[in-house]
Amino acid sequence: MHGVRLIPRNLVGSFVERRAGQIQDPIARLRYLQSNLGSITGRPVLHPAKSWGVKRFGMLGAALLLGFSLIPRYQASSGIKAPVVPQPVGHAAVTAPAEVVPDTIANVWLVDQTPDFETYSNGLRIDDRYVKPNEKRISYAVYQRGAIEAGQSDFARQPEFRSEPAGIVYHTTESDQARFTPDQNSRLKRIGKAVIEVVQQNRSYHFLIDRFGQVFRIVPETDVANHAGYSVWADGKIVYVNLNSSFLGIAFETQTQLGDIPSANPAQVHAARILTEMLRAKYHFPQSNCVTHAQVSVNPGNMLVGYHTDWAGNFPFHDIGLSDNYTVPPPSIYAFGFGYDPTFVHATGVRLWQGLALAEDQITTQAASRGIPVSRYRAILQKQYKEVLAALKAAATASDNRHET
Repeated sequence: MHGVRLIPRNLVGSFVERRAGQIQDPIARLRYLQSNLGSITGRPVLHPAKSWGVKRFGMLGAALLLGFSLIPRYQASSGIKAPVVPQPVGHAAVTAPAEVVPDTIANVWLVDQTPDFETYSNGLRIDDRYVKPNEKRISYAVYQRGAIEAGQSDFARQPEFRSEPAGIVYHTTESDQARFTPDQNSRLKRIGKAVIEVVQQNRSYHFLIDRFGQVFRIVPETDVANHAGYSVWADGKIVYVNLNSSFLGIAFETQTQLGDIPSANPAQVHAARILTEMLRAKYHFPQSNCVTHAQVSVNPGNMLVGYHTDWAGNFPFHDIGLSDNYTVPPPSIYAFGFGYDPTFVHATGVRLWQGLALAEDQITTQAASRGIPVSRYRAILQKQYKEVLAALKAAATASDNRHET
């Protein structure tokens, strides 16, 4: 992965130092500084996500303990402390140019299909032996970005509806890892099989990429997978608030690593690249809608982002054929007023921090243009999200009632 610095070294140092000063816990502050040391010293910034509050449970009896989180969880805050919001950072300090990959759609087609496997023209081979159908994706609501940013009061009651997948959310399984060496081959296969079984049982993702780079379809693309909840993302025109329905979920069988050790091996990266190529060719969504779970995850209970932090850093966008979009301002912040706390700050690297800072800058500008304090404007945005969420839940309840009758 091309983990080059995106900000001049002197700006990165002051950027990290300023953020560290906002972390009250001295231990958390020290860890944050340590985790971002590379951005100050000039080493490549490759800060992987940290798994917070990952659930552990046993599998395969005493013979195998598989630490596995269906969707790696992180409780952002108890709600007692107010979220830490940094002072606005000027665009010049955070927007150094990143390498841009042309947003072209590869010509990929289905070559062969059997009851157990699919083969595609780019070399992709999908194992269909573990498919587990779920709720059908009949339609899902989307919202015009312009209507939200213009503050139209009735936008939540006038959604548009779509039925095709609009993008991809990349996840990690957070399952226990054996060493990737020949002598561990039996254990690698045993753990991988257990991961498939749990993912299948819970219909957690549409696709799973195991340690050997094998691609398994779990939930059909026509169905909803339980991978992202009421997460938030936006492209140039549309805001998505229910990524379970609107986005496909792809999970890497991996566990979040510390330091700058890659969280996906070359076989997995290659598999993710050709799988992403196939899905984009099939559904024609833009590369800007290929995002990580940490970028889209929110906690509606306390209105903080980063409820899950898998791939908060170190995702190999470039190697998968995508532009690095860590620096994109999260729409959960600028469209719906979500905040974030020091724990999420600690879980991210400077690359993702650029997007957070730009989103805060955008909120400040929008509040100023309306002549109201930022705090009041943030409360208005949060109310908009709650109205959207209430409408989505009401529609889901009505759908469930129709199915029961």
